[in-house]
Amino acid sequence: MDTIPTVSEIANQPLSPGRRSLGLGLTWSLLLLSQPGLFDRDGWGALAFFALIPWAYCASRPGPRAKTLEWAFATAGLCGFAFWMRYLLPGAVFPMGAVPAIYVVLAGVLLRRGARRWPLALVAPFAWLTGEVLRFTLDAPLSFGWWRLGMLAHAHSWFAEGARVFGVWGLSFAMAAWAGWWADRLRAGSYLSMGALSHAVGWGSPLAVVLAGALVPAPTMVAGPRVLVVTPGLEQALKHSTEDPWHTRVIDPMQLAVDGLAAEKQAGEPIPDLIAFGETMMLGIAVQPEVGPALEQGINAPEFTGRPGTAEILREVQGRRDLAIGWMFGSVQPPPAMVRAYDEPWVAAAAQGQAPWPEGTSFFSGVEAMVVRDDHLWRMNAAQIWSPDGQPSAPASKVHLVPAAENPYPAAYLPWLLSIIQKVGGYIPDLVTDGEAGVLPLTARDGRSYRVGALICYDNSYDDVFLTVHRGEGIDFHMVASNEAWYEESVLMDHMIAFTRLGAIQSGRAVLRATNSGASALVGPRGDLLALLQQDGRHKMVRGTLAVTVPVPERDGAGERPTTPFVRTRWIQAGLFWALCLLGAFLAPRGRLAG
Repeated sequence: MDTIPTVSEIANQPLSPGRRSLGLGLTWSLLLLSQPGLFDRDGWGALAFFALIPWAYCASRPGPRAKTLEWAFATAGLCGFAFWMRYLLPGAVFPMGAVPAIYVVLAGVLLRRGARRWPLALVAPFAWLTGEVLRFTLDAPLSFGWWRLGMLAHAHSWFAEGARVFGVWGLSFAMAAWAGWWADRLRAGSYLSMGALSHAVGWGSPLAVVLAGALVPAPTMVAGPRVLVVTPGLEQALKHSTEDPWHTRVIDPMQLAVDGLAAEKQAGEPIPDLIAFGETMMLGIAVQPEVGPALEQGINAPEFTGRPGTAEILREVQGRRDLAIGWMFGSVQPPPAMVRAYDEPWVAAAAQGQAPWPEGTSFFSGVEAMVVRDDHLWRMNAAQIWSPDGQPSAPASKVHLVPAAENPYPAAYLPWLLSIIQKVGGYIPDLVTDGEAGVLPLTARDGRSYRVGALICYDNSYDDVFLTVHRGEGIDFHMVASNEAWYEESVLMDHMIAFTRLGAIQSGRAVLRATNSGASALVGPRGDLLALLQQDGRHKMVRGTLAVTVPVPERDGAGERPTTPFVRTRWIQAGLFWALCLLGAFLAPRGRLAG
């Protein structure tokens, strides 16, 4: 009578390189097809629920060249997810895949070790998520995270809304557990000895996510401020190297705003409380008060930048910004030379004393600021809100600097790398971050006050910027100032929308994206796409205005802003996950794995 093989016996059966290649190729093909924007704006996310089945089955078995093949296929797949970088820095695409692929290999090693004792429904999510956490959280050049398995389910609200309780990490875990359950079915006979645990985790995890989304609602919303987003449809080459920055970044966007206000008035819509521009659209530099005294004391820009500041330069860039703001709020009239140079109607009207937009309207924009940090003058990619009387808030810093393009390290130590960056981008990166998301104040026309969590472009792909702002008084909604024109009409913009939807679900807040070229959009706290700027069915590299009423959370009897379970428990969940990982490592069989 034949005996049923044990889990350990099946897990130790070698897999040939050919069969491993077939399985890994299928996994990464399904993942790539799942991503937003490749063939469809939302992506074919349903494929992602099954994509890890071949990986869980094949990577759980030892065999010749296991690690090498897993690294090669992961490199190809991750390069596919980062292929949008070819528009800016083609040479970066390969390292953006090859380095993070190391953590996928690590996941395979953990999977093979755990598979000798436990069902794949349990081991696969722990192994995959361990690799995913390292791949996603380690900064360049150690990794490049960008996407996670759970992100691919962003458009499936019945599942994605579980992120309100378990976060995107919980979605990834549940999807990997589901794939592991199917892989257990492929391990002939093994499910008979571990069937109960396989069923419990493989079905229980995704069911818990689905029930969490269905039973734990998003915070109750009420109508908040009216906002007009201005998207000038700038090509990056024009914004970055324009011969007429006044027209590109002030005159033309302002005319677009004025036309949008007129259209709203004609449609009988309320006057906006806020007009919003995208990333670093404000001309000049927001020189902070501490910069002048620091410059007098001999503090200046880091030597590697090659551009020391002077009092004359500071006056020029600050004056340029103040002049632009003065025109916008009607406190300064354009000079005759400006009126003669530009034929946009708002310029002539402003010269006659007519303010471009209504009294009582505030202004939001991405800005370039200059600050003092660590005894040096640094630039900062930030956002500000100007009150109706033209007074700016303190700048809210970008948290996650783009490797090489904004973050000066480690390039500051490598002159040859700085030379490449300067040749491609036209500048030396010398930006600094305050390390956490800022909160900007907004007062609406009816006197209501709002707290706005500010994000800048790349921040949109991370969780922390959506979550940390709930400390203290909390926030009412998020605003993203973004510039994705570097990447033209690639999948990057669709990835950003997916990140935004999941960030909104986790945070329980609406997210309003103000971009230079697309995709400008309003996402509700359930991850639903409430509004999207489009032209002829296109939402990338478009031009226009988007007028929306932003939903904000209804406060409780004590005036507190409600939060989601994930905001309150994310550190507890993370601690529990790592504790279970350590326990599993301790209980797993010892010994070297083949491959």
